[in-house]
Amino acid sequence: MPGTFRDSWKLTKTSFRMIREDRALLVFPVVVGLSILGVIALLLVGEYALLVALAGARGGPTNGLVAAAVALFLVAYFAMVFLSVYGTAALIAAATLKLNGRQPTAADGWRVARARIGRLLLWALITATVGLVIQAISSRVRGVGGVVIGAVGGATWAVVTYFVVPVLLYENERTWASLKRSVHLFTSTFGRSLVSNLVVALLLGAGIVVAVVLGLAGLLLAVHGGLLLGFALVGVAIAVGVGVALIGAAAEGILRAALYRYATTGKIDPDLMPAGYGAATPLAPNAPLP
Repeated sequence: MPGTFRDSWKLTKTSFRMIREDRALLVFPVVVGLSILGVIALLLVGEYALLVALAGARGGPTNGLVAAAVALFLVAYFAMVFLSVYGTAALIAAATLKLNGRQPTAADGWRVARARIGRLLLWALITATVGLVIQAISSRVRGVGGVVIGAVGGATWAVVTYFVVPVLLYENERTWASLKRSVHLFTSTFGRSLVSNLVVALLLGAGIVVAVVLGLAGLLLAVHGGLLLGFALVGVAIAVGVGVALIGAAAEGILRAALYRYATTGKIDPDLMPAGYGAATPLAPNAPLP
């Protein structure tokens, strides 16, 4: 048990240290976040247009419009899931290269993910479908039971699929075989995976608490007349919240890469240490996948 906690702390420190040393790793969650916001905006515009058309039907056939609204939602939902999977894959790829002593650019992470885009598309379709099924089942159960089913189902799916993306990137396994492989890798590193993710969650949770406290303090000041200071605190709270979200997404991806590396090679400490970070060999534009 002491070894598990020691290794987990090393893996956690590595994740945050890599972000501190290379802020380019934040590019991936930023791009994914902005892309998802763009999809949501297009979805809202499209659904609004369909609602206007539906209101103007005046008793005419509306089945086609309803079907179009559902189809638009499903397409947007799949697009958001795929963007999340694709961005996670690119982040894991870049983090893995850095852990192995390379000095890639963000473009190298996208390139590795793009080389596996067919697998990632199929996986996004599967995980999006499973998410809808879990939601459909939980929505049929009223009260707390539905909430529990949704939470347990989502958590279970997240656990068994934790290593699917790195397996799809680096191993020649079919999609369902990758799921089985992910379960094996997670169980073989259960203690370190669980503790590392818990530590990251606690650290990020502390940041979220700080953001909430600052936001509430700012709102209270604004209500009681301190508008300038109140709005300033709210602005700081928003900035802290956004920062925590970005760092959290990056840290989670790097941690997953580090845990996969540990599960497959037994290595915990990165090959790329602070003293040699700048001297690492850049990745050639057409270099093969790691």
